[in-house]
Formats: sequence, structure tokens, C-alpha cells
Amino acid sequence: MQILKKKLIMAENEEEFQKKEHELKLKVLLLEAGEEEAEVVDVPAFAPFLQRSSVDWGYQTQPSPLSCRSRRNGRCLWTRGKVMGGSSALNYMIYMRGSPLDYDEWAAQGNPGWKYSDVLPYFIKSEDNRNPEYVNLPFHGTGGYQTVEQFPYQDTNVNILLQGYRELGLEEFDLNSDRQIGTMLLQHTSRDGERLTTNGAFIRPIRNKRSNLEIRTGANVMKILIDPKTNVAYGVEYLKNGRVENAYARKEVILSAGSINSPKLLMLSGVGPSEQLESLGITVLQDLSVGYNLQDHTTIDGVLFTLTNQTATTATDAQQRSDVEFYRNTRRGPLSSNGPLQVNAMVQTKYAGAIRPDMQYSLDPASVTNFLADPILTSETRVTPLAYYDGLMVRPILLNPRSRGVVMLNTTDPIFGDPLIYANTFKERVDLLTMVEGIKQSLNLLRTSAFQSAGIQLATNLLPGCANLPFGSDDYWACISMEYTTTIFHPVGTCKMGPKNDDNAVVDALLRVYGIANLRVIDSSIMPIIPRGNTNAPTIMIAEKGSDMIKERWLKTGDAFTVLNQYDVTEPFDNCK
Repeated sequence: MQILKKKLIMAENEEEFQKKEHELKLKVLLLEAGEEEAEVVDVPAFAPFLQRSSVDWGYQTQPSPLSCRSRRNGRCLWTRGKVMGGSSALNYMIYMRGSPLDYDEWAAQGNPGWKYSDVLPYFIKSEDNRNPEYVNLPFHGTGGYQTVEQFPYQDTNVNILLQGYRELGLEEFDLNSDRQIGTMLLQHTSRDGERLTTNGAFIRPIRNKRSNLEIRTGANVMKILIDPKTNVAYGVEYLKNGRVENAYARKEVILSAGSINSPKLLMLSGVGPSEQLESLGITVLQDLSVGYNLQDHTTIDGVLFTLTNQTATTATDAQQRSDVEFYRNTRRGPLSSNGPLQVNAMVQTKYAGAIRPDMQYSLDPASVTNFLADPILTSETRVTPLAYYDGLMVRPILLNPRSRGVVMLNTTDPIFGDPLIYANTFKERVDLLTMVEGIKQSLNLLRTSAFQSAGIQLATNLLPGCANLPFGSDDYWACISMEYTTTIFHPVGTCKMGPKNDDNAVVDALLRVYGIANLRVIDSSIMPIIPRGNTNAPTIMIAEKGSDMIKERWLKTGDAFTVLNQYDVTEPFDNCK
């Protein structure tokens, strides 16, 4: 009842705000560094084509002796969306919110208003859940802008995975409820067999209907304009078509550039670690721990299950062309899903130490021949649709990393050079131990009758970089983890939300940047601790909640503000009228 009451209050505020929109003459300017979404973005199985394409910033981590050692130049690729819709246009669309206790922990760290009971109404607010078994549950909503549903197509391996996890004792239930250890046929940010990005969900429906909304694509923001005498943010400077332009805000600038580019822009604007900024000749306006507290969900390549002809989904060129035509006409068939990624399991290792999971299992489609021929090149350049595969790449995903990284400015070209990403993966040894334990637990699937009946086996080929170690030993799996490190691209935390006495905090619980007036950060970078799930859904929740914070202020004072949303477009601008 309390949640329902909160939802009704939010609906009333929304209606009240819309009534005042004309009176207050509020305007929104949205700046996006990328361009419009291409049609290929909509096809779920085509997700691999988008990474390292023109809609990807193509960032890489800095070399480390503990991770990514067999990657090209010792650097892991970190895909980030450079397009309307941001990273929601490139991800694998999994809708997984995280544990309720994650948000309670946010609040316990000194962030009032962010416990689970506070944020659940915002998850519900944005959601338009299309699966009947979920719509009447207290954890889900209908009528929001973001459609959430199961894909219309499941191949045979989806059912094998579900059966295998059930045999291992994992209960199948809604992992977006009040508990999280189990398995599930996942829901996705999709609608009728197509990807639904945040751009498609929140912006397209209102783009030509709101005269107060202006969108400029290809606008690469260079810095936030801040008055050095008063520390008041009053606009942004950006590059468009080779020309530097300024956009001015009457009251407020909202930075939603994501966990890599939000800290970059703050630092370029004089907000960040004084020692780093001074070394680059940037005037320090506010000394804050911008760029620190970087966290991500680490996983690995290198644990490969092979399929037989019984369940392999490889197809001839003619069959693939037929599937494309079928999808074009119906939005159904193999291309309307992400293959075996539709099934996840959330489990605990012996290092969990709590009732929350510390390991997530996801199985990527893979080509056995290609991977074993060149595991490094294949994992970095795969361009096969997710529908066609003869192997399953086991992804034990580290949900609760203890290691923390940092994002710093490029010392050669701070403005246009790629930020320096020091992921520090496995810096804390317990993270590596947990990964090894997660690998070993994942192999229990091979004991299930579901896997044995299907003839699924473990590829035992020794991989380069670890061939001197006994296959299957803890040392071997630790080596594989450090050599073949990768990620599911969930960087968070670099503009940490926290109380004023937290030395690492960049924004307060209202997402306002400390020491700088009229500037907020509303994106995944504000997360103090990474949720134990996929970060797209929590980022949408943050945007919904941040939108209400903006409305609360301007409903009372009645003035205009500018919304800056560059790189990762994950804010529901329909609420920022």
C-alpha cells in the first residue's frame, strides 16, 4: 500500500507539473555527441555488430599486470555508446535491477532517500511490463515508457540451461523481486521482438510533441561553464561541425555523460582532484575525488562448453538470409532474441559472506572453431549474430568487486583524447579467488542430466599464456582470469554519491555536485556501490528519481534549466519539461 501511495503521489506531481509547464516556460536542450540510432540497432541478435563500431566510443583500459594480459597491448576494450540511446543501444538488453539490499546499503552509507523502498517506485514508474505473470506483482508496473518483456523466441539451449540450473537446486523465479538467488528466463528492454533503447522509449514518443525540447546530435561537449568567482554552473561549451559553441542555462545543468565521460567533463571544467588538474594547467574550482571509486562487473573468456549437432544453432548463409527476411516481415525468429543469454543464474560462492549473490552466470554464444584457433582475436572481433553458435562461453560475473579503479584525464590531449581508465581489476586478491571459485562452480552444469543428454562438454584445450599450468587447477583458472579478462561493460561509481563527510563523495543525495551550484550528475557514475545485476535498469531508475528532484525544485521556484545529456542517454527527459 505504501508503494502504491508513492506511485499515486508521483502521478499527481507529474500532472501538476504538466499543468505548470506552459506557465513556467521551461525548456530543455539535449546535447548528444553521437548521431541518431541506425535501424540495425533494433535487431536483438545484431548486438555484437554494434560494439567497436561508429556508435561506440571504443575506450580501452590501461595495461595492468593483473588483468587483460593476453589482450591486444594488454588493454581490455570497454564499450560505451556514442549514439542517441547511449549504451542502451549497444547492450544485450538484460533487465536486472540488483538486490534490494544493494540500495539499502546506499542509504546506510549516508544517502537518505535511496533505500530499496524509496527506489522501487521509480523502477515501477518507468516500466511497462508485458508478461502477464509479472504485471500483478508488487515489484512491477505497466504503462511506463520502458517496455520490459521476454523475447518471443527461445532456442533449445535456453530450456537446457533452465533445466540444468534447476537440477543444481536453483529455484526459478523473478530475480527482480525481493530476493535474488536463483535462475530465470530473463526479461529485456525490448518491445515486440525489437530492442527498445532509452531513446526509443523516452524521447522518440515526445520528440516532435514538446515544443520546449531541443535536441542537437553530433554535439561533443568540451566542458561545463562555471563562474570562477561564484562557482555557479551556467552552461556548456561544445563542438559541433568543427565549430565551438556555447549553450547557456538559466538555472541548472544536468550532466549525464556516463561513468567515463561524466568525470572527464567535470575535471575539464575544474572539478576534480587538485593535483591532477594542476598538473594539466586546469584551474581548480572544487577539489573532489572525481574519477575514483570506479567499479565494474568483471568476467572472462576462456571457459568454453562445446555443443553437438543436436543443439548447435549454426546456419548456412541461405538460412541466415531467410531468417533476416522472416525477421523483417514478422519481428520473430532467431534474430528476435539474444540466444542463450536469455537465461541467467545468481549464486553465492564461499566468499559471499552475506545473503546476497556474489556471482552471476551468463552463457554467451560462441564459435568453437574460431575461438580455439585464436581466443584473443575472436573474443575481440566477433561479428556473428547471437542466434548462431556451436559453443557456449561461460561467463562467471563478479557481482561484488572489492577492487576499485580510477578514470583520469588524457595527459597528452585532455579534451579530445580518450580518458585513462585504470580498472585495477583483481587488485584485491579476493576478487581473483572469487572468480576462480565461480569458474569451478559453473562446471557443475556438466554433471546435470540436461547437459549430459544434450552432449554438452567442456573444451579442455590449453589456452596461450596458461599452457604451462595443469588444466583445471586453481592456478590455471586464475591464469585464465588474468589473461583473458573482459567485462560486461557496467562501469559505475566515478562521481560517487555520498554525505559531505565522505572524502570520496562527488554529489550529495540530491545528485548535486559539492561546491558547484546548479550542477547535477544523473547517471550510473553516482552509484556508491555497484548493484548486483545489470546496470541499465538501475540507471533508468536514477534518471526517474533525478527527474523528480528537478521537478520538485522548479515546481516550487518556477524557472528554466538546461539538461545536458551526452554519451549515455539514459535520462527520461519526458519528465523534465
